[in-house]
Parts: sequence; structure tokens; C-alpha cells
Amino acid sequence: MLSLIERELLLRGWLTSKEFLDLVSVAQVTPGAIAINSATYAGNKAAGFFGGAIATLGVITPSIVIIILITSILLKFKENKTKDIIFLGINPVTIALIAYAGYLISLGTFFIKDSVNFGALIIGSIIFILFFKTKINPVFLFCLSAVLGIIIL
Repeated sequence: MLSLIERELLLRGWLTSKEFLDLVSVAQVTPGAIAINSATYAGNKAAGFFGGAIATLGVITPSIVIIILITSILLKFKENKTKDIIFLGINPVTIALIAYAGYLISLGTFFIKDSVNFGALIIGSIIFILFFKTKINPVFLFCLSAVLGIIIL
């Protein structure tokens, strides 16, 4: 979803690459799905309050309709083995899509204008290691990364 949002916003000239990275940062730290937060931010920037409201409705409406349809179909196939196998296959694809989104974000964070942003790379590495090697609260790690960003960058 993130790559689709980026392509559409940049292609239409509604945001610059830097503004898109800012949008992703804001959307990640605010409650809610990134697509909804991104739509609200971009719509608001492009057309004010009503633009944000319409963009948000435009993002959530198809999802709501599709989920209602899928739920009604899946309820009919509650104990179906084929459905279970299909969902087993969807799991690794979902992980790959999330990893790809992380990759796209890392390109804009760690590599700016064909050069490596070593400060961001160091901060990212420190937080990554602390997250996986300790039991430190992720909210604290987020705050720590912000402080390190202010100091180093």
C-alpha cells in the first residue's frame, strides 16, 4: 500500500519525496492504519479539511465493502480445507509485502541523493539491536531514536 500511495502522490505532484517521507513518519506515529493517516494528511495538504475528509472516506469505503463481502463468503466456507490451505499460503506473501515496504522506507532514510546517511544508519542499527536483544519497551526505543536523531543528525 505504501508504494502505491507514494507513486500516486508523487506522480500527481501533490507531495515531494521529502514531504512523502515526512508523511510516512507522521502516519507511523499516529494511531490508525498508515493508508488512512496518509490519505488524511495528503488530502488535507492538497485541499484543506474537506480534502482530508474526502480522501479518508475514499480510502476506507472500498475496504469496508470488500470486508463485508468476503466475510459473508467465508462464513459459508467455515470448515473448508481448501480455504485453510489458501490462508496458509497468504501468510508468507504478507510478510514479503511488509518487508518490501520497510525496504522502500529504508531507501529514503538511509540513502539520500546517492550517498549513505551514516547517522541514520547508526541510529537504525542501534535501535534494531536493542529491540531484538533486550526487553526495552518499544515506545522508549522510539523516543530514544528521536533524541539520537536530534543529537546526531
